[in-house]
Amino acid sequence: MREAVARACLELLVEGEIELAPATVALRAGVSRKTLYRWWPTRTDLLRNALALHTRRLEPPDTGSWAGDVRALVAQLAAFLGDPVERAQNAILASGLYPDFNRVMLDYYGPIQAGWRAIVERGVARGEVADDVDPDAVVSAIASPLLVITLLERRAPSARERRALERLVLRATRPELAAAEETRSPARRRRR
Repeated sequence: MREAVARACLELLVEGEIELAPATVALRAGVSRKTLYRWWPTRTDLLRNALALHTRRLEPPDTGSWAGDVRALVAQLAAFLGDPVERAQNAILASGLYPDFNRVMLDYYGPIQAGWRAIVERGVARGEVADDVDPDAVVSAIASPLLVITLLERRAPSARERRALERLVLRATRPELAAAEETRSPARRRRR
């Protein structure tokens, strides 16, 4: 039942239904309104339940190396930000027309973003990332171009764009990593 209600809410968001009217959610999920109100008394509760389902795949990567973590995070965010649900939510956020929705979204994603910052902090602690690197800036540097491509251009980032973003982040955070990557054979770089 929890998943059915979450899926109903996510479908409604993709369709542009921001209000998540309980009667509509209950009908689409195949549950009674009484049951819906018992478990999710407010629209905020409905939205949080939907977000829990939508974001469950967002585990911060830990590959054991900074370069591996950057590659894994870029791949994860490229796929996630291209999801129709995420594109719809980001369009709603960007519109600025629904401050309550925006507040819930930003509050919900706060811990997720903290997990992404922790990847950078772990790289600093391992000595793989310069200690003067700002984790928030790195997360923004990764997410922003992916968000522009998926939301505004309405397409998936290409493998070439993802690799370019990875190299940019590696160069910005630890120049010697970028230099090591540049010494790889051109044939190997092309295969990636």
